[in-house]
Amino acid sequence: MPKLIDPEARSADITAASMRVLERDGLGGLSVRGVAEEAGIATASLRRAFPTQHALREHCLDIIEKQARDRIAALSPGLRGRPLVEAILSQLLPLDRERRTELVAQTQLGVLALTDPALRPTAVRLNAAVGEACGLAITILDEAGALGGDRGPDDEARRLHALLDGTAIHALWDADAATESLDILRRHLDDLAD
Repeated sequence: MPKLIDPEARSADITAASMRVLERDGLGGLSVRGVAEEAGIATASLRRAFPTQHALREHCLDIIEKQARDRIAALSPGLRGRPLVEAILSQLLPLDRERRTELVAQTQLGVLALTDPALRPTAVRLNAAVGEACGLAITILDEAGALGGDRGPDDEARRLHALLDGTAIHALWDADAATESLDILRRHLDDLAD
């Protein structure tokens, strides 16, 4: 009797394997063959889902965006104002293994997208999604009266995005910076109220 394969479970296995390979071996290791080996499946099986290396790379960027959006959507509905903003921003920082792995993958694939026109739209969309989260954070602060009166929400969203990206990248290089990154963002949020 043929073995039935759960496509969602298979996709989750492939995604997890792809992220592990990117974190451990970098872009050079992110091949259909390498990911198949990491996931413990036949290369032909993986090729049915991702026939090219490009499709696999694009999938990795798509899944990073999806996982971050899912974490934000799952935040407690009781959160409001500043606590909600901090919870949203913390989902985009490498504060645990999963988020660190996502950021390593996003950084590597983002650099590749600078010279790979086929991958660029997906990387740009992921970056825009982070910008949207920052815009949402500023809107929440503004509606809660926690945004200084003379501050422009669009400018502040762009500043927050730049600060978030910078603290996240620093946290990849320094484990202590990971714990400090949320504190830096909190101080910035304090300053926004002035």
